[in-house]
Amino acid sequence: MNASHAAFFERPDARPIRDVLSRAEMLPQYELLSRLEIPAVQATVWEIEPIIEKLDPGIRIYAIQSAGALIGDLLTARGFRIARDARGKKRRGRVRKARFVKSGTIWELPAEPEGDHRDKVAKIMGDVMVGYRSALTELAK
Repeated sequence: MNASHAAFFERPDARPIRDVLSRAEMLPQYELLSRLEIPAVQATVWEIEPIIEKLDPGIRIYAIQSAGALIGDLLTARGFRIARDARGKKRRGRVRKARFVKSGTIWELPAEPEGDHRDKVAKIMGDVMVGYRSALTELAK
C-alpha cells in the first residue's frame, strides 16, 4: 500500500474501515472469494458501505481505493498476486449488491514454478509453430 493510502487509514473517520477490513476472520473469506475468481472486497462490502456513505462524497472514491489497497496488502502477505488475463491486464470483477464499491481486483495464488514455466514455453512454441507454418505457406505461393 502506498503512503497516501496508509495515511488515509490514520484519519479518525477511516479507522472503522481499516478495522473491518483487517479482522482476522476476513482473511479466509478473502482467500475463498479469490479462489472463486470474485473480488475479495465482496466479503466486506455490506459492512464498509455504510461507513463509506457517511464520508464526504469527494473522498469516497479514495476510501474505496484505499480499502482495495489494504486487502491487496493482506492477500499479498499470504502469497497471493493480482490475477491477469492472457494479455497481462489486471483482472477485475463486479461487486454485487453494492452502492459505492462497483468493482474490485481479482487475486490468485501463483501457479507452481514448474507448471508456470511449462505453460510459458508451450505458448512460445505454439506461437513459433504458427509463425513457421505461415511463413512456409507464403513461400509455397
